[in-house]
Amino acid sequence: MLLPTLFSFAIGLSIMLVSSQAFLKVIQELAAKWRFSPLFISLVIVALGTNLPELTVTGVSLYQHDADLAMANLIGSSIANITLIFGVATLFGGVKLGNNKSQKNAVLLLAITVLFVILLLSSISLQNKVIIFFFTISISLLYQYFSAKQGRLHEDKRLLDALQNLYKKNRKHPRLFYIITLLTTTAGLTVGGMVTVNAVNGLAHILGYATSVLGLTLTAISTSLPELILSVIASHKHENKVVIGTLVGSNVFNLALFPGIILLFGDQGPISAWELYSLLIITIFFCLMLFMYKGKQVPKKIGVALIAFFIVFVVKTLGLF
Repeated sequence: MLLPTLFSFAIGLSIMLVSSQAFLKVIQELAAKWRFSPLFISLVIVALGTNLPELTVTGVSLYQHDADLAMANLIGSSIANITLIFGVATLFGGVKLGNNKSQKNAVLLLAITVLFVILLLSSISLQNKVIIFFFTISISLLYQYFSAKQGRLHEDKRLLDALQNLYKKNRKHPRLFYIITLLTTTAGLTVGGMVTVNAVNGLAHILGYATSVLGLTLTAISTSLPELILSVIASHKHENKVVIGTLVGSNVFNLALFPGIILLFGDQGPISAWELYSLLIITIFFCLMLFMYKGKQVPKKIGVALIAFFIVFVVKTLGLF
C-alpha cells in the first residue's frame, strides 16, 4: 500500500514539473501578444491554473460533505505559498522585487487576508459572506485588468516592447499553438496535482491524521506544489514578476474566490483562531518585506526565516510539540 502511494506521488510530481516548464515559456509569449505585463499574466492566468488542485480539493471535499478539509486546505495552502514556496525561491533562485506594482498588489493581498479572517471569525450569515467574497474577487480581477492596461503604457512599456520584438523574431508557430499549449499545460498541472493530492492524502490516512489536519499540512503542501515548481523555475530564470505574481494571485483566489464557493455549497467548518492569526501574521510579514526590499534582492535570511516559520506551523499543527 505504501509503495504504490509513493509511486503515484512521483508520477504526479513529474507531470506537474513538465507542465510547469512549458507553462512558463507561454507566459512571455502571452505577455508579448496581448501586451500585458508578466505580473498580470502571473496574477490571473498562472495563479488560477496552478490553483486548480486547490479547486479540485474544494470540489471533492464539498461533494463528500467535508467542509473542514476544504477550508483548512485553503488556509494551509496560503501559508505554504508565502512561507515555503517564496522561501525556497529566495534561497535557490533569488528574487529581486519590483518598485511599484508588486507593492500595490501586496496591499491588496493584505486587505483580502484581513477580510478573510474577519469574515470567518464573525457571526455574519453564510449568504452575506458569500456575497462579500464574490464581490471582493470581482473587484480584485477588475483592478488587475485595468492596472495591467495602465502598466503597458508606462511601467512595463520597455519590457513589453522587448518581449514583442523577441516574439515576432522567434515565432515559429501560429498563435493558436500557444493557446493550445496553455490549455494543455493547465490540464497537465491539474492532472498532476490531482494525482499528487490523492497520493499524499492516502499516505496521511495511513498515518491516521484527521482531515482538517491534512488540509492544513500535507494536502496544503501537495496542492501548492505547482506554485512551488513554477516559482523555483521562474526565480532561476530571473522571472521575478512571475514569482511574486503567482504567489500573490494564488492567495487572492484562495482567500476570496474559493471560500465563496465553499460557503455557497457548504459550511466553513470549525476553524481555530490560531490558524487564522498565523495566516494573518505571516501575510503582514510578507507584505512588509516587499516594501522593505523594494527594487532590491530579497536576502536569503528572509527565505530561511519563512521556511522556519512553515516548519514550526506544520509541527504545531500535527501536534508534535
